[in-house]
Amino acid sequence: MEGEAHNQQQTLTREELQERIHQYNSQRERFDVAPTRKQLFSPFTVFCLIMNRTIASGIFTQPVNVLRGAGSSGVALLLWVVAGIIILCIVVCWTELALTIPLHYVFRDDAWQRISAPRNGGDKNYLEYIFKRPRHLMTCIFGIVFIIFGNLAGNALQFGVFMSIAINPKCGERDKCLNQGHVVGWAVSVLTFCAMINVITRKYAIGLNNLFAVAKVSFVFVIAILGIIYGSVNGGTCRQISWKSPLLPDGQPQSGGKVGDIALALFYAMYPYTGYEQPYYVLAEVSQPRRLFARATTVAMLVALVLFPLTNLSYLCMTPYMGNDKLPENMAIAFFARLSGHDTSPGSTDDNTGAIRGVAALLAFFIFGNLMAQTYTASRVKQEIAKEGILPWSLFFATGNDTLLSRLGSSSSSSSPGKTSYHGHTHRPAISELDSHREQAPIPATLLHWFFEVVLVLAVGLAVEPSKAYRLLTYIYTFVIVGVLGLFTAGGLLYLKIDSYLEKYRQSSSYTGRRWSEKSIWQPWLDPVPALVATLSLTFLLFAAFVPGTATSSGNDDEGDLPWWIGPTVGWASVGLGILWWLGLQFVQWSGRWVLETRRLPVVEIDADGQAIQRAELVEHNHVPVGGY
Repeated sequence: MEGEAHNQQQTLTREELQERIHQYNSQRERFDVAPTRKQLFSPFTVFCLIMNRTIASGIFTQPVNVLRGAGSSGVALLLWVVAGIIILCIVVCWTELALTIPLHYVFRDDAWQRISAPRNGGDKNYLEYIFKRPRHLMTCIFGIVFIIFGNLAGNALQFGVFMSIAINPKCGERDKCLNQGHVVGWAVSVLTFCAMINVITRKYAIGLNNLFAVAKVSFVFVIAILGIIYGSVNGGTCRQISWKSPLLPDGQPQSGGKVGDIALALFYAMYPYTGYEQPYYVLAEVSQPRRLFARATTVAMLVALVLFPLTNLSYLCMTPYMGNDKLPENMAIAFFARLSGHDTSPGSTDDNTGAIRGVAALLAFFIFGNLMAQTYTASRVKQEIAKEGILPWSLFFATGNDTLLSRLGSSSSSSSPGKTSYHGHTHRPAISELDSHREQAPIPATLLHWFFEVVLVLAVGLAVEPSKAYRLLTYIYTFVIVGVLGLFTAGGLLYLKIDSYLEKYRQSSSYTGRRWSEKSIWQPWLDPVPALVATLSLTFLLFAAFVPGTATSSGNDDEGDLPWWIGPTVGWASVGLGILWWLGLQFVQWSGRWVLETRRLPVVEIDADGQAIQRAELVEHNHVPVGGY
């Protein structure tokens, strides 16, 4: 244990932390603090983070895309269930890893003790633990992929579409009258507003997040119930749901239902479930994670797994699937238009502008809540990436700051007459007041997050029509963030489990294995089935994505669509870009004759419930000279 301990991260006591504060070197060090005990998230907030991020554009916009790929209403409903099960298996894998990693060794009671203290960053931490060599490779792959695509640029564009429809209800998502510049303008505006909220206030942003979550869950629950009731009372339209694909007017089978179509439809169905990552990204801000976190995340995902298929059943009861050429532009808008007594079939002249305007405005409002939650969590992940030293100006982007609103308030620490040289503050910095500091926000990392999502909005939103841009960006997000990184994570966990199982059969004493079974502090029911299901499912999807489909984006062959291979190619290319970034980092170190040494020294304490929590962290970036390679 002692030899293993020396290979793990050291920890700091509060006394040692005070010494390091006095020795602070701003050229190569940064301090970061975790929220105070009063600022930690409750299990209810964990639940709300998932639901606010999960219920947005996806459950209202993606059902049409899933139906096109599935080719029948019965298969589409099945895909929503399958997608939910795959995501639930990923969640179980993440929970096991999150409650164990990172591991710290502290010298206590005359012996080294191994403890787990949760840290922000989500799968970044898990991948770095699983794939330790080559050094910095997995950090670069995850970091580059997440910095570029770890945002909701697609949802921002859909926000612009809904706002444009709310202003002009007679102009649909695929109509030429929909002003592309206005859509992009709305998208950039809402992303900027969400970034401003993130740096202005933490407390009220979380409170608003919880209100959004309650409203969204209630709204989707009402949709799920109303549609089924409507279909049962008005002609039994729910009975029109079938496994068979509708025939075209010429008697030919409807497009969709092939391997490539099913894979694409599954990615679209998985996208609405992707809010599961949010609390993992900010796990250091969660109260009593070992006791309450697994339950809160599981309940949230089970709620989504029940609500989303029921909601799609409700849509189909209200607007039966008669073929791709007869699909409405948006199932949610068609749902409420039909509920209000209007004809929603394509080409109808029925005046339903009032219903369309109201629903579009409400859905845009929901997407705003979704973007706000993602900005909060993703900016903190990018701060964690910067702490590893792989970016230009890493220490700048790794810096946490007092939120702008907290600077206007008064507290015992901020009103102290004493001055400090730490970043030029004239009040006691947060690192000196671990139990009562002001709320923090990663302002530079928020700027980094905002920059790349705006670049994606401008690059894709101005190049293709909004509906295609939305599908492309949401597909790439699901492919690379959930699919590729999810496969690395679930597959890596499966490797750790197999390694632990085989350890007892090894005859050689030179290799003792990773010993995951000894370290893991939480195992799921039916272990290791979730890791196996997630690994096999994601492997199939990532390769099946390269099989061409038969369904077009709109059901009209003459309208065309973006090439089917763009999404998966861009997804894997982003991984390749991460590898190139790592090679560039190796070249810079070789040419400069130095080696990047990153040390992260946490202050870990045991709370009243006996759980280890990280209270603060010292990040050191050193360029260690070497004589040559």
